[in-house]
Amino acid sequence: MKRLVLALAVLTLVAAAPAAARIDRAFPRERLGVSLTVTSGGGVVAGHPYATRSAAVVWSRRWNTLTLYLFRRRKVTCRGLVRAVQVPGHLIQIHVAGSPRVHITRPMAQPQVAFLTVYRDRSKPTHVAGLKHGAKLIFESVNSYPRGVWRGRFTLPTRVYGDGLIYGYRGTFAARFCQVKR
Repeated sequence: MKRLVLALAVLTLVAAAPAAARIDRAFPRERLGVSLTVTSGGGVVAGHPYATRSAAVVWSRRWNTLTLYLFRRRKVTCRGLVRAVQVPGHLIQIHVAGSPRVHITRPMAQPQVAFLTVYRDRSKPTHVAGLKHGAKLIFESVNSYPRGVWRGRFTLPTRVYGDGLIYGYRGTFAARFCQVKR
């Protein structure tokens, strides 16, 4: 009788554990589209010229968000991503979606763009100039397997933002796919 009660208690705990635990949701594995696009292009960020040299598409398991980063630095890897985002200078961040659904060869619905300026003086907060409308993001190919690359185009008309500075972008990207738990 004690073994039966103990077995039922263990089964109850085992069944309840996944429901109570935070579930890490990995991005679905998919390979869609064909493209040989490379990272090139640029624009203006806070009135300064900006040339993209590397890119990363990041799926955050914690927040279930897909974000595209366009970097001035060369060869940003998934391992060095957190450090690359904190390097002083300018950075372009595009919030793609809050769900793992992407469209190939069609514009993504309402990508939200943030132009970030990280200052050398850490006491100064990061300056963010954001835009919710007007950006055009198109994925030409998607590969969410390990060491996969996402390719596409991103454009944003050049204009003066509310902070009085000029922002705009036009270019292509070949972004490394990264999954992070944060």
